[in-house]
Amino acid sequence: MRDLTVAEVENVSGGALVSSFSQAFEGAVWGFFDGLSTGVTVGGSASRSAVLGIIAQGVGAVLGGVIGPVVGIVIGGLWGKDIAAEYGESFRNRYGTNGSVTLL
Repeated sequence: MRDLTVAEVENVSGGALVSSFSQAFEGAVWGFFDGLSTGVTVGGSASRSAVLGIIAQGVGAVLGGVIGPVVGIVIGGLWGKDIAAEYGESFRNRYGTNGSVTLL
């Protein structure tokens, strides 16, 4: 049997929302910056095509820079900094920026 992540525990237990404005604000700020960095990084690495890759990466980086912070603010504002951080890490690991560095 595996251990549940913080996000899974929160979802199973009914998704405990933050209990104070300061926690919501901290989570929203954390979610904004984590969502921005994750969105631009993952969106910018969307294509490896030699022909249209530059266009796809540019569009992905711009859209990731808009969608990432919005999602991060919502998740961080509702569930707090820890859930937003875990969601961003999970998203980066799942979609190709899991620590491997390509130099070319």
